[in-house]
Amino acid sequence: MIAITAGGFFFISAAVALGGDRGNYQSGASRPADLTSRSGGSTDSPAPGKPHLNYTQRVALAWQIALAANNFSPGILDGNFGPHSRTALKEYAARFFPGVNPLDPHNPAVFNALGVDVKNVITQYTITQDDADAVGHLHWTWRKMAAAPRMPYASLEDCLCEKFHCTESLMRAMNPRADLQNLSVGQTLNVPNIRPFPGSNDFGNPGGLQSVIHQDKQTFPEVHVAYLTVNLAQKAIRAYNRHNQQVALFWCSIAAHKADLPTEDGVIKDIALDPNYTFRPSMYPQAHIDHRLIIPPGPRNPVGIVWMGLDLPGVGMHGNPVPQHIGLTGSHGCFRMCNWDAVHLLTLVHIGLPVIMINPKKPIPLTVALPAGIDPPGLPEQSEYADAPASRQHSNTP
Repeated sequence: MIAITAGGFFFISAAVALGGDRGNYQSGASRPADLTSRSGGSTDSPAPGKPHLNYTQRVALAWQIALAANNFSPGILDGNFGPHSRTALKEYAARFFPGVNPLDPHNPAVFNALGVDVKNVITQYTITQDDADAVGHLHWTWRKMAAAPRMPYASLEDCLCEKFHCTESLMRAMNPRADLQNLSVGQTLNVPNIRPFPGSNDFGNPGGLQSVIHQDKQTFPEVHVAYLTVNLAQKAIRAYNRHNQQVALFWCSIAAHKADLPTEDGVIKDIALDPNYTFRPSMYPQAHIDHRLIIPPGPRNPVGIVWMGLDLPGVGMHGNPVPQHIGLTGSHGCFRMCNWDAVHLLTLVHIGLPVIMINPKKPIPLTVALPAGIDPPGLPEQSEYADAPASRQHSNTP
């Protein structure tokens, strides 16, 4: 019995609910040995070994991959159906299958709609020269970063974990016989079978980001976004259409200090691909540097590979050089995301898109103009704050 709960949301026997062709593994069964390599590289590299994932982890990973492929991100893939994954599933089901338990063994509607594929949750990938070209020497002091030509991946392991949206621990569990600190071109690894499946389009290479953006636009379900909300308590970014229906979910880090949290709404005013980063001495007094520095672009740049700036001083949504830290560490006021989620969000937004801040602990009056009929879910009632404009009165029903 697998029990996955979210405030009493559901319980399920995975062996029953995942039945059929996609979930026909017995507990503890392994992926077939004849995994097909997805990159066409050498087959003479050392075998990565049988993945050390039990059935529960395979089921969780399959659901995580399917949710991400349908615009409801569980965050970084780890094979653990934790709070982010449960929230993503609950909100996807509420949006497209209201009233349906998404893991009801007698109603596989959500399972089928998402395309959860337990049987093929792991595939293989052969490391390419493009992957190796995205790796370089990574500096971690401000002066050395500013002097470097680019902010690359620190290792092939770092590159491949980002390419396949997963934690280092999951990659190690999938490749128990591989020395992930000494990978080489032509070596084949077991990887999560994410959708869309990446090719030679590493963020660290020229043209790689544009390739991923094109692939995302062609592959993810098309949605039309009217506005975003950022829930500062949940550290969640949600996208809604003009009918106030949720169409996407992403996770982020917020300001480490309450004083740096946004106190008003905003709109997206600029978008930058592969941005540099300006080091400002006032933000990092502990660095003991008295002048600005320009940190070059790259996937390990402090703002990652995309920047979506708001019309609020110093506030934007952007990527991050350490995806494992999303939701755990704080920023100076921006909203940090995993690089791949930031790129995905980028494909959904445009200049001028409203971004509504939701802070249950300190309600924020509406400060942007919204089209008629737009009524962001999750906002406090008018009575909870005295200075809110009348346009922000509404029911809290989504």
